Amino acid sequence: MATKKNRGAHIVAGAMNTLSYVLLIIGLSLIISTVGLLWANDVLALVKADQPATLKLTEDTASGAVASQLKEAGVIRYPFLFKLMTSFKHIDQFDAGTYELNSSMDYGQLMDALQTAQTTRGVVTVTIPEGYNLKEICALLVEKNVVREAVFWDVVNHYDFAHFMLQDVPMTDNRLEGYLFPDTYEFYTNYEKADAARDKAHTVDVVNKMLNNFVKKYTKAMRNLTEANGLTIAQVVNVASLIEKEAQKADERTVIASVIYNRLKDPGNFPYLQIDASIMYATGHKDALTAEDLKIDSPYNTYTNQGLPPTAICNPGSACLMAAIQPEKTKYYYYVAKADGSHIFSRTLAEHNKAVAKVAAGQ
Repeated sequence: MATKKNRGAHIVAGAMNTLSYVLLIIGLSLIISTVGLLWANDVLALVKADQPATLKLTEDTASGAVASQLKEAGVIRYPFLFKLMTSFKHIDQFDAGTYELNSSMDYGQLMDALQTAQTTRGVVTVTIPEGYNLKEICALLVEKNVVREAVFWDVVNHYDFAHFMLQDVPMTDNRLEGYLFPDTYEFYTNYEKADAARDKAHTVDVVNKMLNNFVKKYTKAMRNLTEANGLTIAQVVNVASLIEKEAQKADERTVIASVIYNRLKDPGNFPYLQIDASIMYATGHKDALTAEDLKIDSPYNTYTNQGLPPTAICNPGSACLMAAIQPEKTKYYYYVAKADGSHIFSRTLAEHNKAVAKVAAGQ
C-alpha cells in the first residue's frame, strides 16, 4: 500500500509530465506558427526587402530548376513552395529569356513576370528623358513597339507592384507617376503574337524594370536623409517632379525646392503653391497658360487646391530627387521665370511684383 509520501511523489511526477507535455505542444505550435509565417511571408511578400535581380534562362527551363535559380538570386527563400505554386498553376516550365525581377514580388507576380516568351522578340533601346510623364512614356513605348497602350494603362493603374516606395501609395490612377525612373533601357519588342496573358506579363516586366531602377537609384543614403528630414518618399517624389518641370537651370533646383517647402510650411500666409507646371499637367498644355487655365477644375490645380498635387506630375531624375531631399535654406516664397529660363526669387509680394514687372519689361 502506497504511503502518503509516495502518493505525493506520484502526483508531482504526473503534474510535471503533464506540464512537460503542455510545454512541448506549445513549443511545437510556436515552431509551426513561426515556420508558417516565414513561408507566408515568402509566398505573399508581406515584409521583404527590395532587391532587384535579373534572371537569364538560356533555354526553356523546368519550373523546379527556375525555383532553384530564384533562390540563388535572392528572390525567394523556399524553392519547394514556388515549385508547389507552379504545379497548382499547371506551369511545367518557363521560356528562355531575360527577366527583370525583384525580391519584393510575391509568387504570383513572379510567375506573371516569367510567363513572357522573349526569345522570339527583337530588342530596342529606349531613352526616357527626365521629366517625362506617364502619358509621354506610354506614347514613346507604343511608338517603339514595346507595349500596347491599353495594356500599359491597365498595368500602371491596377497592377499591385510591391516595391518599398509604393507601400503607402493608394491604388489610384497615375499612382506610378514619378516612379518610372528616367534612363536608357533595352526592351523586348515584336509581341504581336502574344496572347492577352503574356501581353500583360510582358508589360508588367517592362514597368517593373523601370521601378527596379528607381529602387537602385534611390539609395540607402537618400532614404536615410529622407527620413532624417521628416519627409516621406512620396513627398520627395512629388516635390522633385515639380522641380523637374520648373527648374531650367541646374543651380536653381535646390532654391525652387526651398520655395515649395517654405510655402508648404506656412499655409496660413501661403495656402496655395501656385505652380504653373501642375496646371500644364492637368491641361496638357506645354506653352503659356491663360487666365482660364488657372481656373481649371482639377485636383492638380495648385492655384485652387492647397498642398501638393495628388501625385507627382512627371518622373524626375536623381538631381531633382536630391534637391527635394536637401533644399537650400532660404526665405524665398516667390519666383518668376526670365526669358533665359532662370528665375528671380523674392521674399515678399512687393519684391515679387517688382520682379514680375521687370521681366515683363524685358529686363
